[in-house]
Amino acid sequence: MPRKMLVVPYDNSWDEMYEKEKVLLSSILGNLIIDIQHFGSTAVKGLSAKPIIDIMIVVNDIMQIDVFNSILKQYGYNARGENGIVGRRYFVKLNQDNIDVHTHHLHIYQKGNSHISDELMFRDYLRINNEALKEYERIKKDASVKFRYSPSEYVEAKTDCVTHIMVKAKDYFGRIS
Repeated sequence: MPRKMLVVPYDNSWDEMYEKEKVLLSSILGNLIIDIQHFGSTAVKGLSAKPIIDIMIVVNDIMQIDVFNSILKQYGYNARGENGIVGRRYFVKLNQDNIDVHTHHLHIYQKGNSHISDELMFRDYLRINNEALKEYERIKKDASVKFRYSPSEYVEAKTDCVTHIMVKAKDYFGRIS
């Protein structure tokens, strides 16, 4: 059965889930980590989301990460390579039953990758702009109903909204920096 795109109301336990995983990942990758962040929809208080914790790790040399694939696998993280984003290492953690229910997505980038600032800017803008949060939430909910069993169409249905919000976020953060 295809993976289910289910958007649920915000859950306060998402921050705790991130913090627990941050400790685990820090113990595995140690001083390779320059920065570690909770991002994505579960990192925005009040935003309905798929209950998957997105974690971003920034490192100096992305090539050093590949040697950790088997260690991360021992903790439930399945390596997916770049998975469509050049310079990223992407890992998916499934629920304990391993039945393709994602619980965590780990995105590791090399310092300087433009996806780092874009992802964090999008998260931060949603945190401060309630209008953008509500617009994005509406699109996510609609897409999850319309494309419940099609992850690619779910993502595609959000693209215009994400682009629109990113333009506003870049304008906003460009003005205050």
